[in-house]
Amino acid sequence: MKKILISCLGIMLLSSCVKDIELVPVNNVPSPVVQEGKQEATGVFMNGVHAVSGTVKVISDSKMPDKKYLSFENFKTDEGPDLYIYLAEDTRSTNFTKVIKLDKTGTFVLEIPQEARLDKQQYVLVWCKRFSVLFGSAKLSQ
Repeated sequence: MKKILISCLGIMLLSSCVKDIELVPVNNVPSPVVQEGKQEATGVFMNGVHAVSGTVKVISDSKMPDKKYLSFENFKTDEGPDLYIYLAEDTRSTNFTKVIKLDKTGTFVLEIPQEARLDKQQYVLVWCKRFSVLFGSAKLSQ
């Protein structure tokens, strides 16, 4: 009985973030914000429990300095249900700010919410909200 319980638990954990939403590959032309803005930080994605790759940069808008953006380049991740991009203080999603529900891979730009605290939230997370699972992360550094 104990072996059956352990086996069932293992199967549930391995299948907890099953394919649910199809991520659309995009390859946007670099926006004027990225081309004219100032790069403040950069990070390289590392795997969590799934494969994640690519780079992310924090870009400040040259015309509107209070606006900042995340510029994803060659970003890839496994598909899963309920994936979000978070900014957080660590890879456990401590004091996180939700950026967006993830629906794409490739090269694209996202506006950082005004409430984000980039002085403290130095991790960009790919997070499966439904199962509280870290797909992957990038630590931002200057």
